[in-house]
Amino acid sequence: MTQKEFEDRTKLKVFTNEFEAIHDIYMACGDEMDKDEFCILWRGKKFRELLDRVVYEKGITEKAYEMAMNKIKKMQDQALTQNVEYAEFLLGKAETYKDTDFYKEAVKLIGEKEVIVAKLRMGLPMWEEDIEYINNNLK
Repeated sequence: MTQKEFEDRTKLKVFTNEFEAIHDIYMACGDEMDKDEFCILWRGKKFRELLDRVVYEKGITEKAYEMAMNKIKKMQDQALTQNVEYAEFLLGKAETYKDTDFYKEAVKLIGEKEVIVAKLRMGLPMWEEDIEYINNNLK
């Protein structure tokens, strides 16, 4: 599976070194698991099921799996931090220029909920889209 295939299937953006670790786990799952099944499990954060496949079916040690998962978690945390910083930059531009394209890109990057949290943290005013999201999701 290529990085593009993984990103298309999971709708997640990953860095190259992060994908290399993910790909190692995918390859360790063997031929019994197809790309779609792996991506569904990954997207759903069903790592225990992947662990069962890798450890118990393929004989890979749980310690090796845990090390790979820790590496991926660290890279994901770094990527999230970078994404939030970039989204905050985009939100600043969106507010300055009243440009919804910047706003939409920030939403694609970190999601609507995190955009609203970032806007609150930054002291930016809520837009109609934000208020609609809040009304629909806070009950």
